[in-house]
Amino acid sequence: MIPDFSPLMLKQFLAVRVAMMARLDFPSQPRSGAKAARTDLRKRSGLTRDEFDLACRGTLKAGVARAKIWAALWIDPASLGILLTDDGGQEGGNAA
Repeated sequence: MIPDFSPLMLKQFLAVRVAMMARLDFPSQPRSGAKAARTDLRKRSGLTRDEFDLACRGTLKAGVARAKIWAALWIDPASLGILLTDDGGQEGGNAA
């Protein structure tokens, strides 16, 4: 099975991670907790606000930017032999 690192999957992972962080790391009001969690992930990934917003909407295509966000989520596509391409796709990953 080859893992899916598409922009849509990244959007879903970000939504789940933000919700989890808002509950655990920023347990104040839900809205401000989610905002703090998104800001924390954006800063940890080293992306601009625009790039991060595109990722949250599932429309970020740039491979390098997507790889940075996956790394901030503690997932490394390269360690699985997968290269994220600038068309929103991926190459490699012939995992057994």
